[in-house]
Order: sequence, then C-alpha cells, then structure tokens
Amino acid sequence: MKEIVIEKWIEIKNYFKKNRAIKDLVLFALVTVLFHFLYWRTNMNTWIFGVFTQEVYNFFTKIAFSGVVFLSRIFLDTDFEAVQSSLRFYNNSDNSTICTMLVVNSCSGIKQIFQLFIIILILPNKLWKRMIYFLFSSVVVIISNIVRIFGLTVVLLYYPNSFTPIHDWIGRPFYYVVIFFIWFIWIEFFAYPKKKAEPIS
Repeated sequence: MKEIVIEKWIEIKNYFKKNRAIKDLVLFALVTVLFHFLYWRTNMNTWIFGVFTQEVYNFFTKIAFSGVVFLSRIFLDTDFEAVQSSLRFYNNSDNSTICTMLVVNSCSGIKQIFQLFIIILILPNKLWKRMIYFLFSSVVVIISNIVRIFGLTVVLLYYPNSFTPIHDWIGRPFYYVVIFFIWFIWIEFFAYPKKKAEPIS
C-alpha cells in the first residue's frame, strides 16, 4: 500500500512538472479558496493591523471615496454633494434627492489586497521582486476599485433597479478578474527565467 501511494505521488509530481501552467492555476485556485475560508471564518483583519484595523479601513475607504468623487466631477453632469463617505445626487431645480451612494468600509479593497498579498507570497521567483510587484499591483487594485465603485455609482444614478444584481454579479467578480490578470502577468512574464535562444551556427 505504501509503495502504491509513493508511486502515485511521484506520478502527480512528474505530471505537474511537465504541466507547469496547470500546477500554477491549481495553486492559485487553492490559495483563493483557502483565503476566503480563513477570511470569513476568522478575524483575519486584525492579524496584521491589530488595534489599528479600523484606522486602516477608514484610510483606504477614504482613498476610494475621494477617487469616486474625482471621477464623478469629471464624467457626471448631475449635481451632487460629497458628505463624509456618501455622494448625494440631487435635482438642481428643486433640490430633491435622486439617489445617495455610500462608500463603506467593505468597499475599501483591503480584503482584495490581502488576497493579492497571499497569492504573491506563493508565486515563484525572488521575494524582493515579488514584493515590488505587490506594491505596483496594490496600486492597480486600488485604482480598479475606484473605477468599480464609480461604475456602480453610474448604475445607481441612471439604472437604480439594476444596482443590486450588477453590484453582486458584476461588481464583486470584477475584483477576481483583476487579481487573476495580475497573477497571470507574473506567471507569464516574470515567474520563470526565460531560456536564452541558442546562437545559430
């Protein structure tokens, strides 16, 4: 029995060595599932930030809110006022409220940055290179989050009945698409040393 288990294990290892892309994809999926299990089953937010957890969430929420206000002033014609972490859109004629968009702590993007950090930790290549990539990738996640919330703001303003399904089925999965492409770019271009082409004799 022991010999059979060892033989099967060697077969699996050799298979993943020959099919590196499948190994990387399976590892990405396993880490993603494990991260979400731990995030929702434990108080992961306090593992790193401790007593400063609320302050960190408020900081990143403020970044997201400021970005949405900036884009709204550029691209939206409807009058609005930004108060604390909410955007109140109103009719200029009678000052009646059209809708109010709230940017709360769960919109901060911290969870996705956590997830990105864990994924980058298990990626191949030197740690310092991965940490530099993580810093740049975190900026991409933050900007993507701002664009995501702004898009949801547009939906709430012009198509309010569609806000909830779009938020749940497009807005949330949008994060995973961004993180997947960040992972894919590293695997495709940075994870493994490129073989030098042999000179033609």
